[in-house]
Amino acid sequence: MMRIAFQRLVTLFVLVAASIAAAAGPTGPVDVSSLKPPIRVACLGDSITYGVGAGPGWAYPDQLDRMLGADWDVRNFGHSGASIAKAEKHTIWNQKEYKDALAFHPDVVVIMLGTNDTKPENWALKKEFPKLYKELVVSFQKLSSKPRIFCCTAPYVAKKGAFGINEAGVIEQIPMIKEVAANWGADVIDVHSATLNRDEVFKDNVHPSQAGATMIASAVYQGLTGKTWAGEVPDPKAISKEKPLVRIVENPGEISYREAYGLIVTSGITPEALAPIKDKFDATDPELSAKIATLEDAITENDKLRMKFKYADPKQAGQYKTKVGQFKKDLDKLKRDHLFELLAVVPKENRAAFGAGWVNKYVTDRLTPIAGTITPEQRKAIRELCAAEGEVYGNITNTPERSIEDVETYKRVYEKVLIPEQQRRVEPR
Repeated sequence: MMRIAFQRLVTLFVLVAASIAAAAGPTGPVDVSSLKPPIRVACLGDSITYGVGAGPGWAYPDQLDRMLGADWDVRNFGHSGASIAKAEKHTIWNQKEYKDALAFHPDVVVIMLGTNDTKPENWALKKEFPKLYKELVVSFQKLSSKPRIFCCTAPYVAKKGAFGINEAGVIEQIPMIKEVAANWGADVIDVHSATLNRDEVFKDNVHPSQAGATMIASAVYQGLTGKTWAGEVPDPKAISKEKPLVRIVENPGEISYREAYGLIVTSGITPEALAPIKDKFDATDPELSAKIATLEDAITENDKLRMKFKYADPKQAGQYKTKVGQFKKDLDKLKRDHLFELLAVVPKENRAAFGAGWVNKYVTDRLTPIAGTITPEQRKAIRELCAAEGEVYGNITNTPERSIEDVETYKRVYEKVLIPEQQRRVEPR
């Protein structure tokens, strides 16, 4: 009896060990034989990933891209100030770079976050760090591209640190990151060890110089390939590498003035009813496009100035940040006012068809980055499901996103159309 019980215990142990190993997923270098070039690599991080201190073309993702060569496509999704902590105003969860990294539909994800989490106001909630780090890893694992995920320990913080960032917090994070990676099928790249005690490459004690970025890129290169990088990193000016276009939807469901007119034209409206709408569109579109371009240029220019003075003159940087915010509000109001003026002249009997077109665009924009290419059959099913929601848009008074959340169309379409076909690998458009 004792022998049988012992055998059962051994069997149970083997099964548990096997399940843990399966959950852990693949380890070691990326198996390039199973991937179609270019192999897409998303580098998600903070200002160190972005390249502050390294100089244009020398951020670690830029160097890694040149190290890996033409069969790889490495993209930089670094956001200055980004943290794992959700309470922080620069939390990665709210940043465009995070959403773009998901939309990139990567084969490989390299996460290097945690530096800004060591700030006292963030590290006061350090018990949340492992949970949020896990959520971040899982959010990429849900992509149909099934990416390999590499979690980097944060770089060494020199001397007494700066901006509230400190080495003691980074050291505390290391076992947390390793545990999350072990439990959730990710690999670890020890960037901290690769930069340890190299004070000379951290001029402000936090941001690495070009040489420091090379150390990080070399560590990531070894993690991805299993090989040690040797030699000089090619100069960006000496490399002509054409990168494929990436479909990233900046504002899902947002409809431009021109797109709105296109949806109106295809809504079944009669030629007689369309005539005054066409006249309004023809008279307004050129002037509106020029105003939008002017505001977008102002936003870009002031945002560049904000970054330029971010550390040298925070007060002046704050003034530029205020301007950026105001210009964005002006741009949003300009688009919204003109859009609603155009919709106001659409006959009521055509608004449901227009609404169905709008909701279809929103749902498709949201689903494509997650699902990859949406097949013609899937598109047809999406259109049919969205058409039933057209009546919700009989009198459009809000953004599609708010309305979608109210009617849960996005969720229903995802469950009915895409989940059954998520078993296969699909490529982004």
